[in-house]
Amino acid sequence: MDCKYQNIARIVRSRIFSGEYKPGAKLPSIQAFSRETGYNPDTIIKAYSLLEAEHLIFSVPKSGFYVVKSLTAKDRNHMTTDMSRVCPPDGINPYKDFCHCMDKAVKLYGDKLFDYAQPKGMPELVDALVRHLIDDNIFTRPKNLYVTNGAQQALYILGNMPFPNNRTKVLVEQPTYSVMLQALKNANTPVVGIRRDHDGIDLDALDALFKQGDIKLFYTIPRFHNPLGCSCDIREKRHIAELAVKYGVYILEDDYLADLETDRKADSIYGLGDKEWILYVRSFSKTLLPGLRLGMCILPEKLQSAFESIKRSLDIHTPVLTQGALEIYLKSKMAKAHLHKTRSHYTRKMALIRQAIKLPMGDRIQWHVPSTGLFVYIELRHIPAKALANRLSSLGILVSTTDDCYIEGFSHPEGLRLSVCSIDESDINRVIGLIEQEARAFL
Repeated sequence: MDCKYQNIARIVRSRIFSGEYKPGAKLPSIQAFSRETGYNPDTIIKAYSLLEAEHLIFSVPKSGFYVVKSLTAKDRNHMTTDMSRVCPPDGINPYKDFCHCMDKAVKLYGDKLFDYAQPKGMPELVDALVRHLIDDNIFTRPKNLYVTNGAQQALYILGNMPFPNNRTKVLVEQPTYSVMLQALKNANTPVVGIRRDHDGIDLDALDALFKQGDIKLFYTIPRFHNPLGCSCDIREKRHIAELAVKYGVYILEDDYLADLETDRKADSIYGLGDKEWILYVRSFSKTLLPGLRLGMCILPEKLQSAFESIKRSLDIHTPVLTQGALEIYLKSKMAKAHLHKTRSHYTRKMALIRQAIKLPMGDRIQWHVPSTGLFVYIELRHIPAKALANRLSSLGILVSTTDDCYIEGFSHPEGLRLSVCSIDESDINRVIGLIEQEARAFL
């Protein structure tokens, strides 16, 4: 119930700060808002009481609720919008459906869910994942698929384990996923960077590094890159796959947002290349429920023994209860319905952000808004990203700079990463307007 009334309060708060509900305006009646949202009247009353305690609205006996007349533009500007947090919003998380699947898993599998299990993963889930991947033109066998404690565990193991090519260095895109950089740094793994931007990777430079750079593994995020938001085209993916075979370099493909893909022809590197040289990692945290901590990876047979040995030393096995629930969820109609809803949610947000951008600033500030995904990237020139982030924070808009996405000492442009997860659609125009306003102030 708490989540429900807080969601309602968030909707009303957003409409107030966006100007949809103007100072002094009457709010929808309890019954009218109940019909609009589908929540019961008690939930609406609780939400209105919360907003009344925040002095955003007030009640008039026998009349209803009104927006306070003293609400100013300054008040609206200080609404906190967190665009640094990467977590699916409550409104699209399938809590109830997944709870149902957990109950069903306990009834179906009983004590098996509370005993020691295979480090490789629950066989029933492994089989379900193999079938789930077919929709994305990814074909593998159960013996090659491992279930992990989130994709992060798989990345950590693969980034630091020895490889049959007997090389030492990991090549990463610049910028790249900051947690992967931290994992490699903590393990004292030698790291080399190659620049990536919205035009892609310099494939000639990649060829040279593969040929002479003592590279054992190339970590790449071809689809909906973190933090850039962009995707590689099929030509780049094919070329990377060919270079792997040519020079004996393993490719670690992090396909964490594959479930958001709207272009069914956008194959993965794994789907295009030689399976002996490509390692494929996928997550369910960003498209399902972050708290599940379930991920998966596909490995060629010659890497499995080393991977399994390290995984066993870390956790013995991935929690089985959530594995059982995920297996039931993936086999049900609920999963496809949820993923369709999630794709639509992020595609719609990106479209609204593109519409809200009013004043592109040429070579000073460049917006990069993908068709879908989680991240919008702003490249800044002659504008310090940290200073702009601090000014936005003072207005209640939290964003991330991309500084921690680079290897120390690697020359890079100033940039901001905007996560679209938590921003309400009704607040997009206000937030984009403030970002442009503060960027112009630096010019």
